[in-house]
Amino acid sequence: HRDRIEGNSFANPNVHGSVDAVLYVYGISSANDFAKRIGLAKYVPGSTGETLTVDEFDEKQISVGDVFAIGEVLAQATYPRIPCGKVNFCMQHEQGQKAMQDCGKSGVYFRVLKPGLIHEADQVERVEQAKHAFMISRLYELVIRNQRPTSEELEVAKLNPAFIAKQISRWEAAGSIPT
Repeated sequence: HRDRIEGNSFANPNVHGSVDAVLYVYGISSANDFAKRIGLAKYVPGSTGETLTVDEFDEKQISVGDVFAIGEVLAQATYPRIPCGKVNFCMQHEQGQKAMQDCGKSGVYFRVLKPGLIHEADQVERVEQAKHAFMISRLYELVIRNQRPTSEELEVAKLNPAFIAKQISRWEAAGSIPT
């Protein structure tokens, strides 16, 4: 399915599980960095509600619009996971949300372009790079800090057809910072 994963539910469907955020992928190195910040030796996969915890996955190397093959599924990166108070609950730590925000790495949401099956041993492989790259890590930084993009960044976002229109509208309403 393009709009849901069989057997999966979302705690807050108004935020998670939209067509642009069906699949949530978190890299184990990012997750372990976050876990250390709250005093855990190791991250337990799935602890923050991700659909998939994968070995190699760096938000600094992934752009909005990059397309990945995961098993039979084709998925397109759309947005960083923005940690909410649920992280505190899931991790049983009052600083979970803040630690994940401070870490700067909390995974990526994807829209499903081609549905299919994903098996535990399947690889996550980038099959297409966005023509107008806007790194997930930069988008995360702007959103978490409630900052505006430069006018150049806003233009790149507008040229990237995978970019969520609601985010561009927010930025346009606030105005961009000249380059």
